[in-house]
Amino acid sequence: MPDTPHGLLGLIQSGWTQIMAIVGVIWWSRKIDLRTKDHADRLDRHEARLRGIEQQAQAQAILQARIEEALSGIKITLDRLYAAVNRRE
Repeated sequence: MPDTPHGLLGLIQSGWTQIMAIVGVIWWSRKIDLRTKDHADRLDRHEARLRGIEQQAQAQAILQARIEEALSGIKITLDRLYAAVNRRE
């Protein structure tokens, strides 16, 4: 019998390190793929939260503008009342 192994067993023995390297690369790439998907999901959640915060900020800005407009109207009314009271004196 010659020194070189034959058949499937010989192939496995001669390429064992290459097979383990390929398995390692496949495992590593799958791990990176799963992390990428996880980060993409997190990014989607953060984007959704950011859109909600932006909508709330816009709604608050509109509310603040309405409040300022109402206060301006109240100030005008108070100025008129003050002027009318001063005229009576």
